[in-house]
Amino acid sequence: MRLMLSGHLESYTHRLAKWAGSPDAFLLAFASILLWVIIGKFYSFSLAWENALTIYISTVTFLMIFVFQRSQNKELSTLHVKLNELIVSSKHADNRMINVEALSEQEISKVQETHRQIVTDEAR
Repeated sequence: MRLMLSGHLESYTHRLAKWAGSPDAFLLAFASILLWVIIGKFYSFSLAWENALTIYISTVTFLMIFVFQRSQNKELSTLHVKLNELIVSSKHADNRMINVEALSEQEISKVQETHRQIVTDEAR
């Protein structure tokens, strides 16, 4: 059951994240704010009217954070798999770089410093 729900959620969030970055989404957001301003004029921009926009924006923002994070996680995982495949296929690559993302930030900094040193040594 959970696996089926996860599959549907993944499909939905992928489509939603793709749509949210489209010109149509921008136009819809712009039109909704414009409509809010026009209708607000009739309500004299009461406090309740302003609170409605605040609640709407907060709710959409809160939900979109999770949609984008899920989408970003999937894209990052895909990128890691592709990079790992390139490392494995290269004869001269350091296979210790596979899954380097699992290292701590301090360990990654050490690896970066090692690579800087290699480049410096090769430049001489």
